This record gives sequence, C-alpha cells and structure tokens, in this order.
Amino acid sequence: MAGYDFLRGLRVLEVAQLGPSSLGGYLADMGAEVIKIEGADGDPVRHTGSPAIGAPDGVGLLHLRWNRGKKSVGVNLASEQGRHVFRRLAATCDVVIEGMRAGFLERLGLGFDTLRADNRKLVFCSLSGLGSTGPYRTLGSHAPAFDAFAALSSTNLYALTSAERANADWAPIGMNAMGLNAALGTLAAIIRARATGEGAMIEVTGAESAAHWLPDGVDRALNAGQSHERPGFAHEDGRMIGWPRLHAYETSDGRQIFFQATRPKFWERFCQAVERVDLLAATDELIFRELTTIFRTRAAGEWMALFLSKGIAGGPVNTVESLATDPHFLARDNVYEVRGSDGNVLRLATTPVKTSGQRFAPELAPEQWQHTQQVLAATLALDAEEMRGLLSQGAIYSRERR
Repeated sequence: MAGYDFLRGLRVLEVAQLGPSSLGGYLADMGAEVIKIEGADGDPVRHTGSPAIGAPDGVGLLHLRWNRGKKSVGVNLASEQGRHVFRRLAATCDVVIEGMRAGFLERLGLGFDTLRADNRKLVFCSLSGLGSTGPYRTLGSHAPAFDAFAALSSTNLYALTSAERANADWAPIGMNAMGLNAALGTLAAIIRARATGEGAMIEVTGAESAAHWLPDGVDRALNAGQSHERPGFAHEDGRMIGWPRLHAYETSDGRQIFFQATRPKFWERFCQAVERVDLLAATDELIFRELTTIFRTRAAGEWMALFLSKGIAGGPVNTVESLATDPHFLARDNVYEVRGSDGNVLRLATTPVKTSGQRFAPELAPEQWQHTQQVLAATLALDAEEMRGLLSQGAIYSRERR
C-alpha cells in the first residue's frame, strides 16, 4: 500500500482531517499500514483547495499527498457499536492519531487512558491547532492562524488576487510543520514503547510548530536582555555584510539565478571566470550594481553551465512550472506516476526521503470507505453476517452500501 518498507508491520489508526492527516501520510510513506477512519462526511481535504484534479469536482492535491497509501474505513463514532469497533481496532494498533480538535476522542470515551487499558504499548498522538491546555484551547483554528500566532505571517493566500498570490513569497509553515513534528515524536515514542512496553500520549499543535520554527524568532525575544548584534555581521542599514554575493539576479532570458558566493573561494572563482577580478576589493553597493549588469548578459542555463564547470555555488530560482522540468529535480526521483480513478495517469511528487534499492510508488489516496470490509474482515475477523449487522445498524459505512 505504501512507499518504503522501513515501517512495515507498524499499524496506525487515524482519525484526522485536513492538515493533521499529514502525520499518517508521512508514516504511510515510510511503510506503515495506516487505517484512516472516516465518518459520513469523510475528510474535507478530499475536496479542499484549487485546482481540482481530473474534473472540476475532482479531488484536491492535498488529499493525493496526505492520504496516499492509506486504507479508508467507514466507522460511525457517534454510534455505540461504531465506538466498539474503533476500540477493537485500536487494540491491534501501534499508534492512534487524533487529528481533530484536541480531546475529540476523549469526549467519545476513546481517549488515551481508555485505549491503553487494552493496549499498554499504544502511542497516542493528538495533533491539533491549539492543543488541549491553555486559554485558547476551546477555539477553532485554521492554517493561516497558526502562523499569525507564531509571529510569522497573517496572510491568507486565498484572500489575495491570483496575481498577488503568484507573487507572494510565503507558504504556510505551521500547517506543514505540524505533521513532521508529530512524526518525529510518534516514532521516538514507538522506539521507547518497543524497548519498555510502555506507550505514550504525545501532543503537537500547528500553532506551536510555527512558533518553534525559527531559532532566532521567539528565542530572541525570550532573551532580550542578553541579545546583541554580532559585530561585523551587518551594515548599519541591517543588510548582511556581503549580501550581493547571496542574492537572486535576473538573467538575459527573464529567469533568475540565486548566486551563492559568500565564501571567498566561490567569489574568487566567479570573478576570474567573468574576468572581473577588480570586484574582489569592491564595496557591496558597487558589487550589486555590477552583478546586476553581469548576470543579464547570459541566460540562466548558461550561468548554470558556468557554475558547474568552474565549481561556483549557485542555482536556479524556479517557479513551480520550471521546477517540474528541472533536470536536478527529475534526476533525483522526485516524481512518480499513479493511475487515477478515471484511468488517467497522474504525475505526483514523491518524498524528500531517498533510499537505495527501493522505488517510491505508493497507491493512490483511497476513495471514501474503500477498505471498510477488507480491513474489518482481516483485522477483526468479522464474517459476512457480522458485517451486515454493523452496516444495518449504521455503525460502519461501506462503498457497497452508499
């Protein structure tokens, strides 16, 4: 079902929507069996954002990324019988993910203490916007608010026009970092559980994932009385010494190159290559003016060829369109193909984790309730009569009974 085999044999039970679905996605990418519990409405991430893939009402790209390689099982957690099914499933799992508002499963009688009574080694990860404690714990929250809380940004990209959005130099941090932080914590807890027999309750929030992102952010404010500007680091205007040698420049074909010659050896090689050794002793202001002119004399591809041949640090400034055809990006197996539900081939980004001897090619993100009967039969040994009973009671959902 999943990408690599590193977590083969690890079973994860996920109740998550939107961004928190990414935790199960990362574990599935590494080989875990991730059973995604979906109720009547399913995960809204299936149809979140634009573009829609395959058709105007098709699935969203976040669903294709975060839910790939999972098994979708329909369980009605509002039903007593459905909660009983969930508890039985949790008893067979290594990990339970609560990716809703913190305390969601506790309020259903399915919190950590209840589940660990059946499974002492269980790792329970609660992944939410604001967490289970603190004065904001009862508030709803969404991705842009995580970064606003963390003093990173208060921009909602979809409040911008298409032109403004295309030029916005910002991407949501908390929404994307929360799943990575949760994966780290979950895997660490699994290692301890396997060594000691004791599971753990861990909690990660999107707001705190954003707040902890920059070491010179809140840490600087926390140590205001001991924070000093480093001598020789910056000009009086605040710009770093040598900033023109770590800067993006426009090329003759309208693209940009990010020049990275802050280290003396790279700067010397560049000046020799363009026959401008006089710039070695120039001021930053003069260097910037001259480099602006110099870089406009060649196309981006020519500059990349020069950097490669002379050992000069630099690289392309890509758009998402040029990244999709970048030779380095493609050469490192960053794209895989999978057939969509409409029969057409989709080309999707892989994982930044690379390993030798394995090809990353997870199955398409599942349709809602696609695996209900398969998983319940294999995991809980439910026979056809028991399955029909649960379906008739509304305790579970299946594609066959939509």
